[in-house]
Amino acid sequence: MKIIRDKFKKVADFCYELFRISEIPLHFSKFSNKMYSNFKHLFLLVYKQFRKLTYEELLTDIAGNSDIRAYLGLNRLPHYTTLIKFAQRLPMLVLDKLVLAFKKFVPEPKRVAIDATGITLDNASPHYCKRIGLRTRKRPFMKTTFLVDIDEYLILLCKMRKRPRHDTKDAKPMIKKAALHYKPDIFYADRGYDAETIFKLCFETLKAYPLILQRRLDVPKHKRTGTYRKQTFDVFDYGEYLQRNKIETLNSMFKRRFSSKV
Repeated sequence: MKIIRDKFKKVADFCYELFRISEIPLHFSKFSNKMYSNFKHLFLLVYKQFRKLTYEELLTDIAGNSDIRAYLGLNRLPHYTTLIKFAQRLPMLVLDKLVLAFKKFVPEPKRVAIDATGITLDNASPHYCKRIGLRTRKRPFMKTTFLVDIDEYLILLCKMRKRPRHDTKDAKPMIKKAALHYKPDIFYADRGYDAETIFKLCFETLKAYPLILQRRLDVPKHKRTGTYRKQTFDVFDYGEYLQRNKIETLNSMFKRRFSSKV
């Protein structure tokens, strides 16, 4: 148990360092009751995901862990609905700042890849839904797009949306944002990102070589559209492109570690 407590003290220290670097205020409003700081709320949410607990189980766990309570200065535990409301109101800008703060701790990425995965919004068991006779329907999910350093298995940027959209819709702003903070050499993506606009952003904005698998490889070069798509068609290195599979590994690691449900 002491090892577990020491581990989460280190997590608390790391969260505080990210909190400091990203310059997030202790309270979002001057009219807040100042009972719990944003850092305490954020750490409790991180702790919840690490332990794979529900909100009620989280507070039961913290109530029996006097070391972490003393370490965080929690004289009184918040109600679980307080954390739910904080998570719902948490601006996406804050999450972006926290993710970008990681660049202070990691080397400059040279090979990055982009891919999207689904996070389930429904916790109902398909097995028991079938047993009680509920109609089978498409389960709601949150589409999450990751931009990843495939050498270090680190998430550099992420973007979430609750409705399905084409992959390129999220890729364009992410590439533009990545160009402001990173200087990779190679950009990997699958067929879902095969668009001239993506190739152009990689060459002109990100200054990286786009190793993107194009659709319809049987179509000859002279019948293809797009200057940059034609430029990369003949020199496509499929062996190097297979390094893109590492982002699939990271998606699997992420879901196994933090669960595939929200």
